Amino acid sequence: MWAANGPESIIDEAMTELSPFRTPGDALAHQAETRGGREALAFPESGARLTWAEWHGAAAALARAMLDRGLRPGDRVGLLAESRIEWPVVQMAVAMAGCVLVPLNTHYRRDDLAYALGHAKPRGLFLSRSFRGNPYMEHVRAIRDSVPSLETPVLLDGPDYGRLIEAGRASRTALPEVNPDSVGSLQYTSGTTGFPKGALLTHAGMMANAWGISERLRVTAEDRWTSIIPLFHCAGCIMCVLGTVQRGSAYVGVSHFDPAAMFRIVEAERCTMLSGVPTSYVAMLDHPARGEHDLSTLRAGTCGGADTDPALLARCAEAFPIPGVVQVYGQTEASTLIALADCRAPERFETCGPPLPGAAVRIADPVTGTPLPPGEIGQIETAGPMVMRGYFDNPEATAETIGPGGWMKTGDLGYLTADGNVVVAGGRLRDMIIRGGENIYPVEIENLLRAHPGVVDIAVFGMPDEYYGEIVAAAVDGGDGLAPEALGRFCDGRIARFKVPARWFRVASFPLTASGKIRKTELREMAASGALDPL
Repeated sequence: MWAANGPESIIDEAMTELSPFRTPGDALAHQAETRGGREALAFPESGARLTWAEWHGAAAALARAMLDRGLRPGDRVGLLAESRIEWPVVQMAVAMAGCVLVPLNTHYRRDDLAYALGHAKPRGLFLSRSFRGNPYMEHVRAIRDSVPSLETPVLLDGPDYGRLIEAGRASRTALPEVNPDSVGSLQYTSGTTGFPKGALLTHAGMMANAWGISERLRVTAEDRWTSIIPLFHCAGCIMCVLGTVQRGSAYVGVSHFDPAAMFRIVEAERCTMLSGVPTSYVAMLDHPARGEHDLSTLRAGTCGGADTDPALLARCAEAFPIPGVVQVYGQTEASTLIALADCRAPERFETCGPPLPGAAVRIADPVTGTPLPPGEIGQIETAGPMVMRGYFDNPEATAETIGPGGWMKTGDLGYLTADGNVVVAGGRLRDMIIRGGENIYPVEIENLLRAHPGVVDIAVFGMPDEYYGEIVAAAVDGGDGLAPEALGRFCDGRIARFKVPARWFRVASFPLTASGKIRKTELREMAASGALDPL
């Protein structure tokens, strides 16, 4: 067996402090005491801002009011809202009350929401009335009878939210002592197939993850961190919010991604950190307005959520510029990130860097489970205190995912370098194409074809074939002059002929999850049904 931060270190690391703070509430209280008058939260679109003292005061008051209304530690509390200043206030209040936060995807419609609320069975729910045409309150009213656990929802843009905080300020109720090892979040996976599963994450695991990430990004109290990733996503509420709250830096929130708006916010707010996904970075790099703004304050950032082309990161570092942008690798089930390099490390484009402190990583044969040596592609597995407790109310899925010794199967393909850096080299295990017995990794083909001057983006996937079992197909977003013959010639001599796509399709946009991952299952279904136009 060969593992970065090997199995012996899992126990050792778990015995050490992976964060100086026990819980989110402890970190927020510390910042309120030491830098209370400094800005902690800024949401420029609405003009809303809070200092550390104001954030802590509002969250503590809301936590007391929740307890006074009958909520108890361990109860689940849903949060359905765009990224707005009330979001991190509710997040901290739920943690300080000892309850379990259930962040809900803002893209959910009525049936999605009915499933998530019916599965999580929260007692409390905070929500926006609507966002971008999605009427959350109407959805909740329509499904209310199917969620008997749910008490009166609280509208963030109504009077009840403010009244709760005012009541909490006058309350004498003592806040509980929160156990760091207790579950703090029921975080639903974005998923590319089937119903989402709810990962049970502990306060200690989330705090350790955010502390380790912010250490490698060299975050200090002088930083201002913005992100296109919504707060309901683990990279938003764990990496960004719990990272900034532990380091004392400001979080600059945006409700949704728009390249031109992001340029204006970075410039006006003097942001130093930016987190995004490959599709967002491509959109910003290619946007004609980028050169009209002063983005020179940016020093570091993260790129993850989908297979990342190292060439894209090199372009971001030089042309954006974001000199310290890094490729990251993670999963909701691991409390967000599993590995990333230091923001000054030379390997930060080509690899995802070493595992975080406290995380162990090994590569296993996807069929036999046998650990593989450095350089060989297999399934990435991870273990350690940041791995979820399991999937809520789903013991079968938990047993399938977490094996002996606590090793969690990520479903992602990759390898370890000789010096222990993680390389995501093959995409998702379920996306691996087996053509006539040959294993084909879509990422290799995608990264090659993204270098073609006419290709904006591409997704490679398998299609059923009677003779080979599967053949390689590609959906391409590109110029009108693209032709399969030209793309095939571009591949000649660079990859084996059996890897060259046999079917080519044109798309204007890709079906995406909320975290920016392309839904290849949907592409396969569209290709099979004739819904994709041939290139």
